[in-house]
Amino acid sequence: MKKILVPALLLVVGLLAGLLIGRSDIKLPVGSVTVGNEYQYSQFSGEIATTTLIKLGSSVLGSVIITEDSATAVTFWDATSSAAVTDGTYATKVAVMQAALTEGVYTFDVQLNRGLVMRSTDGFTFAGDWTVTYR
Repeated sequence: MKKILVPALLLVVGLLAGLLIGRSDIKLPVGSVTVGNEYQYSQFSGEIATTTLIKLGSSVLGSVIITEDSATAVTFWDATSSAAVTDGTYATKVAVMQAALTEGVYTFDVQLNRGLVMRSTDGFTFAGDWTVTYR
């Protein structure tokens, strides 16, 4: 009796395992970002205003992707508006991108409390192709 029971039990366990593994309706999660925590982006091409509010409120400056360099340095601020950067109220400098940077991806992952403002350091408009990621 035991000689028949053990192989029969192994057969049943094997069939159940095969059914569970072979099911195509079981969906495994892909990726590691929770819904609502994805990065957003703003693209800037050609001339860009001297000061640009990218996002208002708590956020994260993810990265800056430069696909065409510009001759002007850019500063990123944790600020409520472009006016706050100008008069220095509620504004904290978080990153400075020097002039004539080569094309590439520059990662920051900096927490911002007020908002994300991008400003040309010398106060002029600048040209180039930039993508700023944030969340």
